Amino acid sequence: MKDVSFSLLIPAAGLGTRMLSIDKDVPKEMLPVNGKPAIQYTVEEGVDAGIRRIVIVINHSKNIIKDYFEGDEKVISSYPAGSLGIKRLRAECDIRFAYQNEPTGESDAVYIAKNIVGRDNVAVMYPDNIYLPSPGALGSLKRVFIEKNIDVVALMEVTAVNSKGIGNAGRVDLSVVSDDIYRIERFHPKGEGVFVPRFEGELRTCGIAISGPDIFEYIERARRLHNDGEFTDVPVRSLMQKEKGLLGCRLPGMVFDIGNPTGYKQCLDYAGNDRP
Repeated sequence: MKDVSFSLLIPAAGLGTRMLSIDKDVPKEMLPVNGKPAIQYTVEEGVDAGIRRIVIVINHSKNIIKDYFEGDEKVISSYPAGSLGIKRLRAECDIRFAYQNEPTGESDAVYIAKNIVGRDNVAVMYPDNIYLPSPGALGSLKRVFIEKNIDVVALMEVTAVNSKGIGNAGRVDLSVVSDDIYRIERFHPKGEGVFVPRFEGELRTCGIAISGPDIFEYIERARRLHNDGEFTDVPVRSLMQKEKGLLGCRLPGMVFDIGNPTGYKQCLDYAGNDRP
């Protein structure tokens, strides 16, 4: 692979309405996990994977995220563990911000960063997907991406326990390539309620992926076919899967969806800290 330059895009402009019962004043991306905001885990994933350009897409009601990463001491002081690493992150990577004015979906948020990213390969990680033990998720995907020269999405096992904290999305049909590597054969549409496994050990996709720079072309094409409702990553990934194929990489750790109250509580229990 000739071009091995990467940018990490973090779509963080969503409304996060499911988390209002936890804290109506703090965006879900800034909810604490072991003393640092959830989104810091995502940025640390990028740095651990050797990615030095990070673009965070927010809306104007979430400037607290920008303030935190730009060194606002008042905001930083609320996260004692996070403050220890924020200076290192600011020194080791170029963190930029872009704004999504309307909550039209994750794929539109990713597309907003097109001009900042240029021709980099693109890692995308949703900040409400916390991988523990952290970091390591993006590093695993990056190795597969470089070795196989094909776009790759993270996979996690769904169990009877963790399914209660996972929304009914990310269901795929898979075929085995090798240990922990699968070919994605089909994406299923998002459903209602929680994710109920079809069989023991079922794997689902997470909001963690790495693609080539042509992801923006696929977003443009999928957008022309998707005129109504929230523009998620499913139409984009489905188009990619049909035309050039996609791999899934099973992660060895746990991925928690902290975008809903049950998933957030499960994450805190696993991480070993007190609930807020």
